Amino acid sequence: MKITDIRVHIMSVPGSDGKTVRRNWTFVEVLTDEGITGIGEATTEYHEMAVKAQIETELKPRLLGMDPTEVEKIWQLGYRDFWWRRGVVYTSALSGIDQALWDISGKAYGQPVFKLLGRKVRDRVRCYARADLGFGTIEEHAAQALQEGFDAFRMGFGEETRPFDVERQVEVAVEEMTKYRRAFGPEVDLMIDCAGLFSFQAACKLVEGLRPLKVFFVEEPLEQGTVEPYLRLKERFPDVRIAAGERWITRWDCREWFERQAIDVCQVDLCRTGGISELMRIAHFAEVYGIYMASHNPYGPVATAAAAHAAAAMQNFLILEHCRLRPWFERVQRLALPISGGYVDVDELARRPGLGVELDMEVVRSHPHRPLPARRHVMKDGATFLY
Repeated sequence: MKITDIRVHIMSVPGSDGKTVRRNWTFVEVLTDEGITGIGEATTEYHEMAVKAQIETELKPRLLGMDPTEVEKIWQLGYRDFWWRRGVVYTSALSGIDQALWDISGKAYGQPVFKLLGRKVRDRVRCYARADLGFGTIEEHAAQALQEGFDAFRMGFGEETRPFDVERQVEVAVEEMTKYRRAFGPEVDLMIDCAGLFSFQAACKLVEGLRPLKVFFVEEPLEQGTVEPYLRLKERFPDVRIAAGERWITRWDCREWFERQAIDVCQVDLCRTGGISELMRIAHFAEVYGIYMASHNPYGPVATAAAAHAAAAMQNFLILEHCRLRPWFERVQRLALPISGGYVDVDELARRPGLGVELDMEVVRSHPHRPLPARRHVMKDGATFLY
């Protein structure tokens, strides 16, 4: 079997208002001379067109004619065949192709991807929900998530203060998390995404305020330019799980953080860090240090399926992010990911070769790329907040 073509499709996905662009899902198709097509996802906010160009102008010419089941050989070529490595565009392009190659391999061998990764270590992959559905109140978000069977939920850092005030933002975050805890009750695991926004002093106040609410983990409480502040935060709050890593690229970015045990939960992103192949290597690396894996995954159904297959075969998996961008998450799938009650059913995945999802390409093509709105935090003096 040989690769005959590689195609990139970018689908703009509106938010709950039906207008504002929330994502540009970037799907990668790898075609073969035996009629087997693999699908991957390389969604990377604000860099979609650059990722598309990297695949079409650099990776595609190198991979045409190669055996798509030689996944590791192609990964190493895709990583090492360039002088400049590990940029987010570069590894996102490789991530999408890597997922598609695993999909092809599973279909060629008649096996689900998780079996090619070493077979399952769990029967279900636990997911957490987010406030993606556009409801006006915290209580509505909680009621819907509970109705759908989720027993874990993640919120953001609260409604942004304008102009941005990091000290006031701590108060807002704690106030909103308190409301979420009240709405969900004591049995649901709650998480907070701080987006790397807080200073060390503000992060300490935030974690102290969250302590009584028994959060499952605190995500990116600090900017990740250096390890030391995370070590200091962990030392100060040994009873609170600290998570980070969604912007790390490959195992090389993870190395110092793991070796110094600066985090409890690693959130590397399947669409950016190097695909399924690299995600599994990072997971095995993290296991040595007792670090759990909770892949960053606010994307489409292909990325979610790929992350679920990896989680099924990953000993130190903790939980998987699930972004419910409705109705498009469901509408774009012809063969849907088996997720219900807050879990992906691994036994159902076992009945499907490859990744086990198929897309409606007409739906994809009917929603072409649109630029995402800018994201910035502006202080009262007009400067962008340093984070």
